[in-house]
Amino acid sequence: MDENKNICLKNPFAGFNASLMDDEEIIKYWIQPQILFEQQAVGVDLTGSIPVVLNGGRGTGKTMLLKFMSNEVQIKKYLSEHGNGRNFLRDNSYIGAYYRFDGPSLSSFANRNADPMVWETIFKHYFDIVVGQKYIAMFLNLKKNGCLSLNSDSEKNIVLEVLRLINPDYVSEEENETLENLTAFMQKMADKVFQFINDVALGKKQEFHSQPIIRSGKLIFDIPRVFANKIPEFRNKNIIILLDEYENLLFQQQKIVNTLIKHVQRPVTFRIGTRLHGFKTFDTLNEGEFLMEDADYRKILFEDILLSHDKRYKTLLKKVAKKRLESVPEFKKLGLLDIAEWLGNLSPVDEALNVVGNLQKENVDIEKYKGAKHIKEIINELKRREISEAEIDKLLPKLIYPKNPLIEMLNLLLFRRGYNPEDVVNLFTLYKQETPEYKKYNELYNKNELGLLFQLISLYRPKQKMYAGFNVFSMLSSGIIRNYLELCYQSFNISLFSEGKELLKKGQISFKDQTEGAEVRAEKFFETIERIPKYGNEIKSLVRSLGAVFSTWHKDPRLREPEVTYFCVDKTSLSEVARRILDTAVQWSVLQEKRPMKGKLPTEPLLDVYALNHILAPYFKISYRLRGRIPQFYEEDIEKLMFGKEEKKKSVISRLSRLTDVDKKHPTLFDFWEVEEGK
Repeated sequence: MDENKNICLKNPFAGFNASLMDDEEIIKYWIQPQILFEQQAVGVDLTGSIPVVLNGGRGTGKTMLLKFMSNEVQIKKYLSEHGNGRNFLRDNSYIGAYYRFDGPSLSSFANRNADPMVWETIFKHYFDIVVGQKYIAMFLNLKKNGCLSLNSDSEKNIVLEVLRLINPDYVSEEENETLENLTAFMQKMADKVFQFINDVALGKKQEFHSQPIIRSGKLIFDIPRVFANKIPEFRNKNIIILLDEYENLLFQQQKIVNTLIKHVQRPVTFRIGTRLHGFKTFDTLNEGEFLMEDADYRKILFEDILLSHDKRYKTLLKKVAKKRLESVPEFKKLGLLDIAEWLGNLSPVDEALNVVGNLQKENVDIEKYKGAKHIKEIINELKRREISEAEIDKLLPKLIYPKNPLIEMLNLLLFRRGYNPEDVVNLFTLYKQETPEYKKYNELYNKNELGLLFQLISLYRPKQKMYAGFNVFSMLSSGIIRNYLELCYQSFNISLFSEGKELLKKGQISFKDQTEGAEVRAEKFFETIERIPKYGNEIKSLVRSLGAVFSTWHKDPRLREPEVTYFCVDKTSLSEVARRILDTAVQWSVLQEKRPMKGKLPTEPLLDVYALNHILAPYFKISYRLRGRIPQFYEEDIEKLMFGKEEKKKSVISRLSRLTDVDKKHPTLFDFWEVEEGK
């Protein structure tokens, strides 16, 4: 009897958006990224007293991290591990209060029917109330879960002091002085704010009435002091305000919160989660004063750190995937919990052998091998040197290497770059003999292996580059964990459909299914670009053009700039709107900023470097690495690719692509462009 007959396998990678996860799911899927928690050496302590800004694109893990640090998650985690919360405050150096800035709500704090100064005052008032509510909710949570030894008199004293922070003229009414009543009172204050907002939106001109109006920072900094003064367990604890999606704040609202960060008062500190370029301003409300990195806060660049610690990043991805795989009972039962085994590893050599059809044999038939397309190219190159067929027949056995077609492609590349046949044969002979002198040839191969694979594939159309294997998926993710989860999700979806229950027996997703999954993810990513607010169409136009240029460069027969996936530009030369478009593309992780690059001349300014997110590599059939050096893009290039009409764009792309150097047998830029246009 088939024991798998009634099994219905689920996709372990479904549901990966931390914003939609509840506390139990955060705990269930949480993996502590040691890469981020080990930044003390550079002055960053995620649980310390200095404010920290967490910069990263969508899906890098900012929300997961901030939610995990919240008191709600930390208390639940502690209870599951210890059975009770009695020693929670003793064992933890901080308590976190999480708040996510909601874009639509924030934008409602602006309307021409009320003066900007009124909105500024109301937002200060409202933000203090919101954080105050978070504090009281945190306190109630600690009390409910037995983390505090609190009698009724102590509770009343705390509530009374908080009420007098809100209103110094408050007259004690003992029956109202409970945490629950305090919560309800603060909610009424918040409701008055939104009642005013709604009235103004409807054109009702009136003054904002709230008694009292909270001074900025009053509740944020003073309520934790009340806790520390009244409860010994709160002393020497950092109270961390965890603010998510900071980019949603309006310009003036950021100035208000920046001021609080600049003048933070212990025991309070901040963790700010924001997309790259999410700070609209670093100014504060005090003229001439602004936030300074290192002086006022530390910064963590998620993608930068994750990508710069390659091995640890891969270890993190394996752990993240294991948590997901464990959620499928059948996988857990059979021990199928290693994503590296599920995905395998497709090396460039193995892929090359698959492309040419595994022609290698111990005793290769030279005459039959001449029919291979890449060998024909070598023969044609030798014929261009006016070498006779008899001489070619003598040279060819000294140039072929059937067990690795990429070595043969390197010999072809050397010919195309002007090396004479004798030199190529000598270098290749030394390589095969593994003598010390073969170093130069080996370096050429190692640097160009993937570029040579793209060259080989271009000769064997309609075959396409495969995007499969754990290492490749790690690189495609571009330091964005959500990309990696989505790649796994799409691959499992396709494999579950094509393999069904057979997947349990194999315990591995085919490279074909992985490639299809990567292509689905890449296409979805590309198609969502136009939905980016305000500049989506311009960013999509730029990206489509870049993909076309890069795709053509990958097919350059001489591989002058192998695997180009980025461009450099003097950003200061661009128009203000073009700069904003680049910033927005980075903010949404469509482009990723890299370290500035020196210009060709010492007098030239540093050039800004922008890499295409590698998740788009399967869409454009390009590399998932940063290699080569494309010429500087100038102001007119970028502006035309963003805003120009189709003919002007094609003209720029044609010039940048150096199409005159591309063999006409290879696909041209315009082939690619026409496919993109659906023609």
